Amino acid sequence: MLVEAAIALPVQLLITFAILQYCLIAVAEQIVTCAAHAAARASLVGMDPQRAAAMICSPIAGSYRPGGAAEPIVIPGWGVLRRSVQSQLKTFVVPPMPPEVPQSSNLRNLVPDPSPPDDGDKLVRVSVVHYFELAIPFVDFLPWEQRRDTTYWHPLWGNIVRLGPRGVLHKVILKTATLPQPWDGDLDDVRDEGHPIIPDLR
Repeated sequence: MLVEAAIALPVQLLITFAILQYCLIAVAEQIVTCAAHAAARASLVGMDPQRAAAMICSPIAGSYRPGGAAEPIVIPGWGVLRRSVQSQLKTFVVPPMPPEVPQSSNLRNLVPDPSPPDDGDKLVRVSVVHYFELAIPFVDFLPWEQRRDTTYWHPLWGNIVRLGPRGVLHKVILKTATLPQPWDGDLDDVRDEGHPIIPDLR
């Protein structure tokens, strides 16, 4: 009985950890989808799409902070947004793709052509990449050597990247959102001359 338990327990733990990590990834993908929508909305109204996406992704940004500088995001009446620095350093509005994604990566082929406001097609399309930290123990095992700060394909987790000297494992999540642009011309025209659909913003 003890021998059977000793054999089965490690396998059962690995399966349980993998299921937990898949559930966390599913939640993260939903949040990054919301972040892409927020980035598209911010682009639509002339605000910073990267900051909007980083605000949405801050709950899943993880504890690891990549190299780089970013100011914490402060929410009026609430204070500093927790893990907003990590989120800003791990969330990107693409293109351009983050430097960790090599030219040969299949991620580059998955990014649709951007559609900025006022380009004539009445749509605004924004893609967001977020590096989601895989925090469950033992999920970062790889049977081969990896270079740091370069994306790889993992048979369980898909596109991954190891960040920093410790090689913290992150899953690369890419989501795209498209919103309709219900006006012609840019926001300056709306503010200056008014619009039959949008109220005067002066």
